[in-house]
Amino acid sequence: MNGSDTPRARKAPTNAATLERLRQILALRHLLEPEIAALAASNATDQDIRRIRTIYDRQAESAQRGEDAAEDDAHFHLALARASKNEVFREVVAVLYDMLAETRAEGLRSPERDRLSLAGHEAVVAALEKRDPQACRQAMDSHLKSLETRLLSHS
Repeated sequence: MNGSDTPRARKAPTNAATLERLRQILALRHLLEPEIAALAASNATDQDIRRIRTIYDRQAESAQRGEDAAEDDAHFHLALARASKNEVFREVVAVLYDMLAETRAEGLRSPERDRLSLAGHEAVVAALEKRDPQACRQAMDSHLKSLETRLLSHS
């Protein structure tokens, strides 16, 4: 995303160095994103929630058509960070998603990963719409754990 709100496409081989980098990125995501989701549940405006719902719906439509929904996935997480109302979180997530672009390399994409991502996002949106910080935190944590299991066991 090069520090902006526009994801950058990058391809990376699935070698040992890339997998170690992926593990490190996922560790950072586990530290940040559940708390960002909880803050978003507490601080989001109605407009923020509608924006996140729209991104989720667009991601679901792309997945249903068998299209790559990686850009919508990144926008979903960035919109959550924006909804947290903490500009530093938004900036960190933008940089994180620049680094994370390598996990979206073609060799790591799959319909199963897309389904897992969508299911995780659905749970986050449901908790966000209820404005339930604890449920939002838990949904994001579960989302990240399922993706981590999928990525690291099939890479």
